[in-house]
Amino acid sequence: MNIGFAQIVVISVSFLLIFGSGYLGIFLFKQNPKLKKYVNKKNLIILSLIYIIIVSFIASKSPAFGIGAFIFPLIISIINSFFRNKLVLKKTFDEKFYHFFLGILAFGFISTTIGSLT
Repeated sequence: MNIGFAQIVVISVSFLLIFGSGYLGIFLFKQNPKLKKYVNKKNLIILSLIYIIIVSFIASKSPAFGIGAFIFPLIISIINSFFRNKLVLKKTFDEKFYHFFLGILAFGFISTTIGSLT
């Protein structure tokens, strides 16, 4: 099985979009300090459950699709935060983790909505 140049470009662009949307989330929350008070663990859990339900309905798939669409951004956010904090496990779930995660969730919601329209 050979990996072609086009496939490498598609994978690279995908990762750039995902990480770009995460860092856009960090940037937007840094620019709007009033939004920071709404980002906490309780609100993130509620938003995540709503995200799973809405993505499942938009994509017209089973709830497992929404859970899978939630787990990928969660794993990417944990990996990013882990490396951003120089491999210190205690600092993984810091304030920027939540901002990065919300940025990726927004990107996932938009891409799922656009994908279901076509």
